[in-house]
Amino acid sequence: MIKVLFIIQDEKLPSSRIRILNLLPELGKKGIFTDVIKYPKSSIEKIRLIKRCHQFDITYLQKKLLSPIDAALLRKYAKKLIFDFDDAIYYRHNDEETLVSRSRYLKFKYLVRKVDLVVAGNRILADYASRFNRNVVVMPSSVETRNIPLKDYQNQGDKTIIGWVGGEVNLPHVGLLSPVLPKLSLDHSIQLRILSSKAIDVPSIEVQFIPWRIETQEREIALFDIGVMPLPNNKYTEGKCGYKALQYMAASVPPVCSDVGINRDIVEDGTEGFVVSSIDMFYSAIKTLIEDRTLRQNMGTKAHQKVEDHFSVQVIGKRLADFLIDSL
Repeated sequence: MIKVLFIIQDEKLPSSRIRILNLLPELGKKGIFTDVIKYPKSSIEKIRLIKRCHQFDITYLQKKLLSPIDAALLRKYAKKLIFDFDDAIYYRHNDEETLVSRSRYLKFKYLVRKVDLVVAGNRILADYASRFNRNVVVMPSSVETRNIPLKDYQNQGDKTIIGWVGGEVNLPHVGLLSPVLPKLSLDHSIQLRILSSKAIDVPSIEVQFIPWRIETQEREIALFDIGVMPLPNNKYTEGKCGYKALQYMAASVPPVCSDVGINRDIVEDGTEGFVVSSIDMFYSAIKTLIEDRTLRQNMGTKAHQKVEDHFSVQVIGKRLADFLIDSL
């Protein structure tokens, strides 16, 4: 039996949940014993954790950038060391003027050089990590597709629900649609529905805020008619793994996404949704979906099948199990 110690940042963080915690049952099916621990803050607890690593065949560090000293100690005690990441963590978050962070870059470079295997969330992140380590594989983020609510296309309301789901830190992305949505509302009855920890106001349109809860998020997403993922185009957003699009698609809701990073790899434009090259193009894409309910349903059905075949927890869990087994 393979024993794997997963070191995460926090069980409440999306990346810890999506890339580790959700996959543990699938690893268990493959006979992999797992333990999960949150990376501690105190030096004493860090040392205790690092010394525990020798009890496991593999130590799997998820997204946490360590100081060079901590990384060196972890390397010393871990029999096999794997690093997983799903964002451009070598840059600062979303700040176009100050994206470059020398300290983040140096930590990333040092850590990636030390590990036996890097598991990257997409090909763009993998290419960057390959500068420092030849042993890099791609593992997309996954979504649950079993027993989740799907869009009910037989029960259509009077308003078209344009939905967005995400964390508070990314709410400014919704604001990118401020020139588009009021224009759409002139000819169509729409509502912008925000599923997040905080509300946002978009002038001149109806906005409904739904507090995000893990227990209800899948049900709320299935109530969207169209899912949107507007993004600014910068080095940080290029590294995103398209998780919003995957959530919409899993619920059979067609996405409209900015053509940033790997979104075009996830969504086949014109088949499972739309991938647009500018914010202005959101207007025509959303307008097309508002006016053609049959197209929405056809795209939503194909989108769900795509996720089930390539991005489901079962599929990605098996891929992770294979990576772990092959790394020994």
